[in-house]
Amino acid sequence: MDMRLVAVVHCSGGSPFREDVDSSSLPSSCDDILGAYPLGTRVCRFGCLGGDTCAVACPKGAISVGEDGIAHVDAVLCDGCGECVSACPQQVITLVPRGDDITVRCSNHDKVLRSLKNCENVCVGCRTCERVCPVEAIHVEDFLAKIDYDVCISCGMCATKCPFGIIHDANGLLASR
Repeated sequence: MDMRLVAVVHCSGGSPFREDVDSSSLPSSCDDILGAYPLGTRVCRFGCLGGDTCAVACPKGAISVGEDGIAHVDAVLCDGCGECVSACPQQVITLVPRGDDITVRCSNHDKVLRSLKNCENVCVGCRTCERVCPVEAIHVEDFLAKIDYDVCISCGMCATKCPFGIIHDANGLLASR
């Protein structure tokens, strides 16, 4: 069976710029941003850098960087080629099966207190999603929820119960906040 894929950005933004970063003069390339700021530009070091490397790499024009400084994927235009995945130095973009609409929009691996301090849109690994999933398709690893798409039935229980609203469905209807 030919499985169609779509790119997903595992970052919802919400982390402020670090004090030493002038956000108005950032380079456009993520590699150049990391060259100037090896620890990243935001307090959360795991998230999207806000450069256009993924957008430039996408042959379909399916990715753009929003005013929030986060890459966004147009799922209608995305053909799942994976060029953006290869281009992203932060590894916040992955391919998921098209139609499996539940995603974790975070890449954080910090412990709870640091996570809450660094970003307002964060997975803290509380395991609520694990407890409510009827098919055990979601598990927390390194303080971050991960979905096993071979098992997930896209019921949305994890999204509706996530106390931090970081698990989303493709249409944004099921998130808890």
